[in-house]
Amino acid sequence: MVSTAEASLALFAAAIAYLATPLIARAMRAIGHVRPDVHKPGRPLVPYSGGVALYIAITPPLLLLALLQPSLLPQTTTLALVATTAFLVGLVDDFKVLGGLTKTALTLLTVLPVVAAHAVWPAQVQLGHPLVPVLGRLRLTIIYWLLLPLAVAGPANVVNMLDVFNGVMPASTLLATLALMVSTHVIYNDPQAGILLAPLVGALVGYLPYNKWPARILNGDSGSLLVGAYIGAAALLTRTEFIAMIALMPHILNGALVIGSVRGLKEHRAMEERPVRILPDYRLAASRSLRAPISLTRIILALDGPLSEREVAMRLVGLGAVSSLMALASALLVPGW
Repeated sequence: MVSTAEASLALFAAAIAYLATPLIARAMRAIGHVRPDVHKPGRPLVPYSGGVALYIAITPPLLLLALLQPSLLPQTTTLALVATTAFLVGLVDDFKVLGGLTKTALTLLTVLPVVAAHAVWPAQVQLGHPLVPVLGRLRLTIIYWLLLPLAVAGPANVVNMLDVFNGVMPASTLLATLALMVSTHVIYNDPQAGILLAPLVGALVGYLPYNKWPARILNGDSGSLLVGAYIGAAALLTRTEFIAMIALMPHILNGALVIGSVRGLKEHRAMEERPVRILPDYRLAASRSLRAPISLTRIILALDGPLSEREVAMRLVGLGAVSSLMALASALLVPGW
């Protein structure tokens, strides 16, 4: 069950997001910060950088949590610094397009607050002991620290790479975050174990109505990088890295397909071929070009297309729901803690 504290924090974040998002949308339109919604007739210009609203919604609940529960100061400080770093990298990319390698390298900085917190508060921020189904608590040394830079940057980038249709990013990550939140309850048998995830859950709930089809604001990298990094950092802090990987499996699969097919990290705006074709009736079909990237969307359209943008988005969110349920099932297999 969700505790009163978790519900209160989530409602606080949801209210901020719901009230702030239209204001941010108007402000972005006023300064001409808009992008064409390419999958719709006429390519309407839509306000960009919805991540600003998400950041505004997440920060006050984290501050309130730190004030009300000082014992969680190490964790809340870590999450706030990770969120700020990812948000700023994304915001810079929203206004000044960064290259694929540059953006990925900058997102690696998001792990630094976690490492610093572990050094300052080793008892509260423990690393190298992930909880795994059946096996329980592992003790990893060299391999864990070698992979640690990807633990936050990885989710940030794969969430960003699947942010291609209205509503997909906030809806799919909301499901993943809820799954991770419930999983911490199951694993730790503590009604407040998922409290660190409550601000993100609330922010996504309040923000989703404005980004769902037809979107009134687009997320931008400031939104997708922020959300992905937050999930990665929260998983580290709760030692549920494996559960988070399962919950984000569609994002990870899509990222692996794209990177493998283009043989490296490339900014999507720099790709010559697109994985999707827009038909005259604005339905979407898989690209026939051998040079086009392979993506999860392209596979869906190859198997079930052509489809409307909304239909593709629903299938992607459906895959997110399945992976989130699998994450919950995996949490049930973690030995009692």
